[in-house]
Amino acid sequence: MGEEVLTQKQKDAITHISSTPELASFYLSGGTALAAYYLRHRLSDDLDFFSPEKPDLVFLHAFSEKLKNILEAKEILYTRLYDRNQFFFSLKRGEAQEELKIEFTYYPFPNLEGHKIIDGVKIASIRDIAAGKLMALLDRFDPKDFVDLYFLMKGTQLKLIWKDAENKFGIKIDPIFLGGELAKVKRVEGLPKMIKRLTVEELKTFFSEKAQELKSDIF
Repeated sequence: MGEEVLTQKQKDAITHISSTPELASFYLSGGTALAAYYLRHRLSDDLDFFSPEKPDLVFLHAFSEKLKNILEAKEILYTRLYDRNQFFFSLKRGEAQEELKIEFTYYPFPNLEGHKIIDGVKIASIRDIAAGKLMALLDRFDPKDFVDLYFLMKGTQLKLIWKDAENKFGIKIDPIFLGGELAKVKRVEGLPKMIKRLTVEELKTFFSEKAQELKSDIF
């Protein structure tokens, strides 16, 4: 179960969430799913679980208390942002304190491919994760999105991810806008904790070239 990427606490949380019948509609997605079960390219802190069904908030809070005991967490902080239910578990690791964020999100977007079942864990397909990553990059500035797309695009073309994002989220992505968002790579100053080798300059060069390539879609 992603031994090179996941901490023991993350693995414990994933195991208990995946084996809970009331949470059967949820599947693991995002950067941690990508890193732990597909690319093994970097470390990732958060656990993002998506569901096409609106969750039972009363059950989620009760389950979080159970998970607090399993993880031996000191406390839990809960926040809600639109359809994102975020639980922050305060953990102790040796003498240090660390935080594990677990998110349960209502996610009514169609799947491009079926889920994968790996070690009993329901995982979003790499194609769906890629489409979501591109949308995340368009919605925010986070170096992790550039890093993830860099390694994803070693196996597929930007145009395919672009088209998948349009189909999955029911939108049209303007090539001028996309090129401008890719060009924001110049603001990247540091990378997440990497497993596979990558430098900031390599990342900047790669996406600057991708932004330039989009000119053929504009003119």
